[in-house]
Amino acid sequence: MWPTIFKISLLKKVFSVFLTGFVIKIMDDYSDQNIDILIGKPNLSIVMELGGLPYALLLFLLSFLLDASTSIGLFLASFALGMAGSLNVKMPSGLYGYQESIITVLFGFLVLGRVNMTSSMLIIATIQLWDDLIDYKKDGINKKNWAFIIGKVEALLLAIIFFLLTLYLDCVKAISTIIFMHIIVYMINLLFKTPQKILDIEGKL
Repeated sequence: MWPTIFKISLLKKVFSVFLTGFVIKIMDDYSDQNIDILIGKPNLSIVMELGGLPYALLLFLLSFLLDASTSIGLFLASFALGMAGSLNVKMPSGLYGYQESIITVLFGFLVLGRVNMTSSMLIIATIQLWDDLIDYKKDGINKKNWAFIIGKVEALLLAIIFFLLTLYLDCVKAISTIIFMHIIVYMINLLFKTPQKILDIEGKL
């Protein structure tokens, strides 16, 4: 009885991570679409256009139903760290980026607890650092790339440390997030290899 319940709960958490990963990718691509167009990087927002928002909401709803604490934790962490790249920029809320980040993190700790929010912040930071390392050669015009800000070696070391800390706090979240990160990127690359999508992208340039 208990092993069965545990397996179902585990599967729900894993699939929640997968769906939330897509939501975060859509949100991240929406924010970076202008830069991605310039450097020729695959971007979901270019293809989805106005359809991105309803799909993101639907996927987030499904991930929430599967595992609310996991989906909310990852989403809040991605939002907070995304604002960290615009610390001194005034947001639509009237607050600066760093203020929105602080409020989001505090809210996450209050609602989700210390372990969940900390592990979510660490694994999202790991993915961001790794993504910046991969894009190092293309991102010369992107001032938000941490590999440029702190250095490639330092970014790699931080990514490893953050991943190991996440592994200690929540091994399921750590492993599934890293695996699904590569799967999502692979799926997007396959999507952009189709002739029609290539024509659509070239039409945006």
